[in-house]
Amino acid sequence: MSDSIDPQPSPDPVSETLIQDISWEVLVKLITSTAAVTGRDYYPVLAKQLTAALDVKYAIIGEICQWDGDRPERVRSLCFWNGQGIVENFEYDLTCTPCGQLLEQASQADKNVTLCWFPKGVQEHFPDDINLVKLQAQSYLGVALLDPETRQPIGHICVLDDRPLSENKRNQAEIVLSVLGTRTVAELKREQAERREREKIKQLESALAELQYTQSKLVQIEKISSLGQLVAGVAHEINNPLGCITGNLVHTADYAADLLEHLSLYQQHYSQIPPDLSEHAEDIDIDYLKEDFPLIVDSMKVSVDRIQEIVSSLRQFSRLDAEQTLCDVHEGLESTLVVLRHRLKANSERPEIQVLKEYSELPKIPARPGQLNQVFMNLLSNAIDAVEEKNQGLSYRQIEANPNIIAIRTQDLQDDEGDRIAICIADNGAGIPLDVQSRLFETFFTTKEGERGTGLGLSLSRQIIAENHGGSLTFDSTPNQGTEFIIELPVSPVDQAG
Repeated sequence: MSDSIDPQPSPDPVSETLIQDISWEVLVKLITSTAAVTGRDYYPVLAKQLTAALDVKYAIIGEICQWDGDRPERVRSLCFWNGQGIVENFEYDLTCTPCGQLLEQASQADKNVTLCWFPKGVQEHFPDDINLVKLQAQSYLGVALLDPETRQPIGHICVLDDRPLSENKRNQAEIVLSVLGTRTVAELKREQAERREREKIKQLESALAELQYTQSKLVQIEKISSLGQLVAGVAHEINNPLGCITGNLVHTADYAADLLEHLSLYQQHYSQIPPDLSEHAEDIDIDYLKEDFPLIVDSMKVSVDRIQEIVSSLRQFSRLDAEQTLCDVHEGLESTLVVLRHRLKANSERPEIQVLKEYSELPKIPARPGQLNQVFMNLLSNAIDAVEEKNQGLSYRQIEANPNIIAIRTQDLQDDEGDRIAICIADNGAGIPLDVQSRLFETFFTTKEGERGTGLGLSLSRQIIAENHGGSLTFDSTPNQGTEFIIELPVSPVDQAG
């Protein structure tokens, strides 16, 4: 028989003439050896048994993975038996190949099985197929695997040899492939269905992640907006009476000084003081009053200045950012520390948490200060939580001997990665367990118990830094030794949504 696409359909039971060309023993071995395996394990067993049954060197089982309109364009190997073992799966172009000719004609034919047979000289027919040259192939026989519903090819099974392929072997191959083709199509369809299900699961996971991302972003926007409005409102309400106190303190100091001076003049000019006045002066300890009253006024002025500093920090911290502006990150860090000062102070369980600052001279950067302050708040709050967690079970003296420390370091970086600044916030707290470090920035993931953690702080912080400012937020942590978070922000403007 000349090389050709076999015109004979083979859906019918295998004819007695063909059965005579192959023993029942071979057929039974093929069927039983492949019946016990499914999925990906099926293809290597099939390829190995095919080459043994037909006494050929190579067997390939492939799946169409790319189409050009109605024409199959690329195939993905499911198994390639090279005569000694399984070769790693690969993809190949069908253009100018016997498999391409087989599948293209199968896609146009109205047959259940299309057989392609080149008994010899296959390289002469497809001189551009480098795989034939590598395999030193002389003969080729392949069958298209058709989808039972659409009657379109979904893959192929082919055998090749470095010797001519006789008509008797061709008949044997037709029997074998007719028997095993349906099973192979079923396995391939099942695998494709599983692949589609996996793809659907991935899409659902992606949709869920996107939903969580959107939800967290809405929470972030609402949280920052509500906090900003609340703090700004409180700062405004405090600022009005504070202004009154500040203004009147100046006059109070002046009036006190005038009265004390006037009292001194009275004492100088009227040495004879009536007994009742002398007795009253002793009762109120006039000398101590004259000495202490100016100090009280000065102390009040210091306290008012402190309140003004807090109000200023609150207003700085709660800025609502409509767009980027030039920002001094040191101001943001300081205002955040003022807001958190109550958590840093000493209490009955531990000494004060020490804050060590190592600020470098930094340029102002284009940023959204309110959002950066939210990041600083999250990281510093986590650092406080970390050192307090490490304090569990320790006495006041033990903590005092090994004090809680939060270190803040800033740097101006200029290297191949571009001009940027770095803000490093480190603590000597409990550290992050190794088994959860990879999940640290996941939305809603938290290691804190109860209502102490929402799982939003770090994920929102990374979004703010990466998406809204074009920077990066990373960390380095050693359990029981501490954690350092590193923020890097570009000096040049970044066009980011958010």
